[in-house]
Amino acid sequence: MDMGHMHDNATAVKASCPMIMVFHGGHCERILWRSWVASTVVEFGFSCLVWFFIAFLYEALKFLRQQLHKRSAQKSAERMSMEVEARRAAHPPGCPQAPSPLPEIKGKTYGEHLFSSDHIIQSLLNVVQIIISYLLMLVFMNFNYWLCLSMILGLGFGYFCFGWIRHEGVNGTECCN
Repeated sequence: MDMGHMHDNATAVKASCPMIMVFHGGHCERILWRSWVASTVVEFGFSCLVWFFIAFLYEALKFLRQQLHKRSAQKSAERMSMEVEARRAAHPPGCPQAPSPLPEIKGKTYGEHLFSSDHIIQSLLNVVQIIISYLLMLVFMNFNYWLCLSMILGLGFGYFCFGWIRHEGVNGTECCN
């Protein structure tokens, strides 16, 4: 019975990367999974680029979710506006049959909102965002300077590309987005 001992010399080198629980440099790292071991400088550099790109995509996903929410709100406002205009056209001012105040426009019920395509897409994107954020956190907890720096730069570059658009004309905070 094999108890996790490596018999092949090539794989033994890959499996020998230590897990260091303090900030450190170096290029020999086991990243998230047992099979993702960067034992050479090239493999480690590629891993840093992958996590830079994933961190950048995390910021892009936050931006996409906000844009989808904004588009959904605009569609809802346009629908209500068209409904008000239709009611006004049916009962022009001065018409004896026209009610004085416009009747209240009925919004979506909880069930209609819950099972709307916009809400389902937002929910799925939220799950993806949560998964990516926890993966970023776990890789950061490798405490390797270079992996941490690559993710910080990826998040920073993502914010540089998308963050200014997100805050333009929006009242809100970064919290929980």
